[in-house]
Amino acid sequence: MMRKWSERTEEVRNLMNPAFCGRILFSAVAEYKRKTKHALPFPLVFLILPLVLPRRIREKVNSKTKLINWTQKNQELIYNFDQIARDLVEITKEALEFMLQTGYLKITDSGEIDYNHVAEKISKTKYTDIEVKNCLLTAESVARWFSSTNKVEMIYFCFGVRP
Repeated sequence: MMRKWSERTEEVRNLMNPAFCGRILFSAVAEYKRKTKHALPFPLVFLILPLVLPRRIREKVNSKTKLINWTQKNQELIYNFDQIARDLVEITKEALEFMLQTGYLKITDSGEIDYNHVAEKISKTKYTDIEVKNCLLTAESVARWFSSTNKVEMIYFCFGVRP
């Protein structure tokens, strides 16, 4: 159940607002589509924000390393990833809903998440600072990991999360 906006701390309202988090999701969905020519499998949307928002994880994400190798080498970063992912489900749903309502993202007939190609020209640098830009770039790196790992189940397994 989503908490009322007024019941959230100021930090949560500022840092995890649906527009910002939705923009992160958009970057990942668009990059996934560029790499695979397919829409993002729906379950993967719930792993994007947990990999991008926590700075300690974001700063270590490197799509040049295979996902399984990265998770093995970075166990200290992801030891509680399942809890981080659970904590961000509500935020992810709100961000996805926002992006669906504004038309930037859409759900395909097969239940995958695709982006509106008209929105493809959203700037990565306009109205952003370096930290926002890093979040967007990390979202793209996460999408590249997802695109090179064929099975959703394997991705979830790597992070110790059950769908």
